[in-house]
Amino acid sequence: MAPITRILSAQGWARVLALALIVLAVVVSWLDLRQAPRASSRPAPAASDPIQADLLRCQALGQAGASDARCLAAWGESRRRFLSGGPRS
Repeated sequence: MAPITRILSAQGWARVLALALIVLAVVVSWLDLRQAPRASSRPAPAASDPIQADLLRCQALGQAGASDARCLAAWGESRRRFLSGGPRS
């Protein structure tokens, strides 16, 4: 029986290695997806600022927030604060 190194050429070894890496990537991805979703490690932001509280409320509204007057005002103020560099005094 011939040694395994004589059966496969360099190109054959490259194909075997590529296939092994693909199989490894699929298995690792499958194992990661099988785990339960992780909770966010970031704490929820404090809503001491009224605009921040409105933004959190709008986030909870989801798509309905796009037509809510308070949300539109809060987004406008947030955008103004971001572009001007800080909260209004």
